[in-house]
Amino acid sequence: MFSSLCTALRLRLNHKANMSVFTQKLNPILGENSWEWQKENYDYHQEIARSSFADMLHDTERNQKYFDALKVAVEKVHLMGKKAKVLDIGTGTGLLSMMAVRCGADSVIACEAFVPMSECAKEVLKLNDCSGKVKIVPKHSTDLTVGEHGDLPERANILVTEVFDTELIGEGALTTFSHAHKELLEKDCIVVPNSATVYVQVVETPLAKTWNGFKNIYDDDGQLLIKAPDSIENCQGAAAVHDIQLSQVKVESIKEIISPISVMHFDWSGKTSLEFNRNNAVTVKARCDGKAQVVFMWWELGMDTDDKIILSCAPFWAHPLKKQNPNLTSGDIPWRDHWMQALYYLPTEINVKKDEEYELVSCHDEFSWWFHLNINKDEPAQECLKPICECGFHLAHSRTRIGQINDHIRNKKYIAMLEKYVNKDSVVLLISDGSYLGLAAAKFGAKKVLYLDDNYLSTRVFNEFIKCNNLTNVEIIENLDALQKNEDLKNVSLIFGQPHFSTTILPWDSLHFAYLVNKIRNHLLPNVRIVPKVGIIKGIVVEFKDLQKIRLPLETCKEFNVTPFDELIMNSCNTCDSNVEAQPLWEYPCIARSNVVELGRIDLETMFESTNLDFQKSFELQSNSKYNGVALWMDWILDNNDKNVISTGPTVPPTIDEFISWDMYTRQGVHFLESTDKDEICAKINFDVKNGLIKFCFS
Repeated sequence: MFSSLCTALRLRLNHKANMSVFTQKLNPILGENSWEWQKENYDYHQEIARSSFADMLHDTERNQKYFDALKVAVEKVHLMGKKAKVLDIGTGTGLLSMMAVRCGADSVIACEAFVPMSECAKEVLKLNDCSGKVKIVPKHSTDLTVGEHGDLPERANILVTEVFDTELIGEGALTTFSHAHKELLEKDCIVVPNSATVYVQVVETPLAKTWNGFKNIYDDDGQLLIKAPDSIENCQGAAAVHDIQLSQVKVESIKEIISPISVMHFDWSGKTSLEFNRNNAVTVKARCDGKAQVVFMWWELGMDTDDKIILSCAPFWAHPLKKQNPNLTSGDIPWRDHWMQALYYLPTEINVKKDEEYELVSCHDEFSWWFHLNINKDEPAQECLKPICECGFHLAHSRTRIGQINDHIRNKKYIAMLEKYVNKDSVVLLISDGSYLGLAAAKFGAKKVLYLDDNYLSTRVFNEFIKCNNLTNVEIIENLDALQKNEDLKNVSLIFGQPHFSTTILPWDSLHFAYLVNKIRNHLLPNVRIVPKVGIIKGIVVEFKDLQKIRLPLETCKEFNVTPFDELIMNSCNTCDSNVEAQPLWEYPCIARSNVVELGRIDLETMFESTNLDFQKSFELQSNSKYNGVALWMDWILDNNDKNVISTGPTVPPTIDEFISWDMYTRQGVHFLESTDKDEICAKINFDVKNGLIKFCFS
């Protein structure tokens, strides 16, 4: 899930007879902050809208296995002649608490620290006749008290909780379970889930370099244009997890070096104490010759004390269901977006030989993981330190942006533009975050290259590229004021952009490029060439296989009425969100239900002649067509030839009723639709050029 760019100043004033919040919001197209009046509870509505809580409740496998394990736990406690006293930590909607009631629990106490959600849970409980059977406490579990006047009258003997993320421990599971056993639970309690096992698989894949390094840039003749500095080549990279829908990675792009193996076990039951910092070394054998580059990680939960109920987050090729039925594909295993799979890039890539043994070291602290592969398993293991990026490249750019930087298809088209328009008299201005390819202009003989970037981290890295490639005619400009005072600006003959900025979320946010150019327009030559020349917003009506679940109302879940939760989510989304959100669609399969439609063509040189640009187009649908969304993206036309285009959308022209192949290195825009029997869907776009706002309307 992506982080909000909005920050709220909690200055509550009586505005238009209602309590309001004066909110600072970043406009990525303008590249400026603005202040807006929002409803008093805007900040928590924003948290709800961004959380995508709903897809967890659409996870029918998860719900069923929690229910089955709870039923077993309650029955076991009753067989021991005891009352089943359930504690539900982080109850959310109250679903697990209601399951406990249905399973026959004698008492249920649930805590939920996020007050809007705890209030929602009370409404859900009331609607399902569980109000008198479940006590909701609006606190963190670590703040709960036990005793006559406490939140719990006595310690519980059943704990049910879901405090996991893609890394298993990233939401504080170790602290939650440790504290619960120490302060809130009986010694012989039953915990749902009972345990967790972490699995890893070591692979070689070209995606390793694509997402975590810098690929040297060559021209069509194979001549080196831009070389990566040694500081990047030798950097261990950032330790931050790269979480993706791993089942959507093409299997043919993965070479298995080490088969899936369990590396860590967590006992949530309390029978053994949990360690907050742990290293574990296992001996592994290479399946083939190759290069160990990336660790794939996932986990599974043992839901009951006998490990008969297993909930797995494995990618499809390693999933337990695949072992039962080898014909299963990625679309056949349970889908979930709240728990994905994790990629960790080994600090040092290691060449391995088939059947030779190595030592795989897995490490975790309270919240995160890292891994090492040692060549000589018989030597004493070196200290397993968490990788730290020292080159700055991995800190300056997101994984997605690094992928763009390394995309040879994009780069080939950009290089063609530089070869076409750069000569010995050229003064080139580069405007984009991390436009390392733009340095090729200097290699093509440009008289001077200026690079505008106000990001300290990326300018530091850019300077390393300049030194490494022995370029003497390149100057970094750190802000617009400095650029406007630069003597070379009036001689700029080519402004070159690879439209992307650190603030870019939706594809059209990179129109910020045009706004930066417009601010220096009065200093430029009349005939200056601007690349790209045109931005085109395109769209297609689609049927998502699963992505719609993050916004799809539930109505009922395990036969419980959860409409108050639906209303909370929809109200929060309507309060805070645009009706178009960013998603990396290569991770979320969808089928084309219309042809691609050009919704709006924006000339980057003439757009400022209007204060508003309005577009209206329609998508034609086949009869009885199933659909649930519109996918949107930008095509950037580089010059006067429409064939010279950089697309952030499909990688091949979509065919109606077939799955779409999406660009892996950008997020596309998504608007969710209610599927109705329509022959067409009308799309309207209003581009408020003056204020840098784009609004979509679909009907």
